[in-house]
Amino acid sequence: MPPPNPQRRDHLADAAITVLAEQGSRGLTHRAVDSAAAVPAGTTSRYFRTRDALVNGVIERITLRLGERVDAYTVRPISPADLEEALVSVLTAMLTDGRHHSLALFELHLESTRNPRLRDTLTDALHGRSDLIVRQCRAAGIDIGQDEAMLLEMSVLGILFTALTTGVPDSPSELIRTAVRALLAMRKPWKDDEIVERDHFPTR
Repeated sequence: MPPPNPQRRDHLADAAITVLAEQGSRGLTHRAVDSAAAVPAGTTSRYFRTRDALVNGVIERITLRLGERVDAYTVRPISPADLEEALVSVLTAMLTDGRHHSLALFELHLESTRNPRLRDTLTDALHGRSDLIVRQCRAAGIDIGQDEAMLLEMSVLGILFTALTTGVPDSPSELIRTAVRALLAMRKPWKDDEIVERDHFPTR
C-alpha cells in the first residue's frame, strides 16, 4: 500500500470543513467526507482513523489557512499603518473566502461544550492564532501581550458569529477595524534590537 499523500490529506480536510459547515457536527462522518471529496469509500478513514482524528485535522487545516492569510499580508519592514490594514484584511477574509472555515469553527466550538478533549484542542488553536497576532505586531515594531491578542481574537469571533448567523452588521469589516484599533491603542514600542526581521512568520 502506498504511503499517505499530503495533498490528498489536505483535500480531505477541506472536504471535511465543507461537510461540517453545511451539515453541522452530526453530519461529519468519514462517509460524508468521502462523498464531498469525491474519493473512493474508505479513503477518509485511511487518513483519519477516528472521528477525533478527523476533527483534529479540520482544526489544523483552519489554523494553517488563517496563518497563511497572516503571512500573505506580512511585509518587511511593515509600518503601524500597514499593520492595521493587514490585521483587518486577514480577519475580514474569514467572512468572505473563509466563510466555510468560520462556520466549521463555530460548529466545533459548540461540540466542545460536550467534549473536553476537543475543548483543549480548540484552546490550543486559539492560543496559536493569538501568537500569530503577537508576532505580526512585533514585526511592525509594536509590542502587545497574549492577553491583548486574545481579546482581539475573541472580539472578532463574536463579530463573525453575529454576522454569519444574523446578517448584522451589514459591514462587519468596520467593526473588525474598530477592534483592531482598540488593540493597537494599547500598544507600546517594541525595542528595535528585539524585532526579528523575516519575510513571514511560521504558522506553527
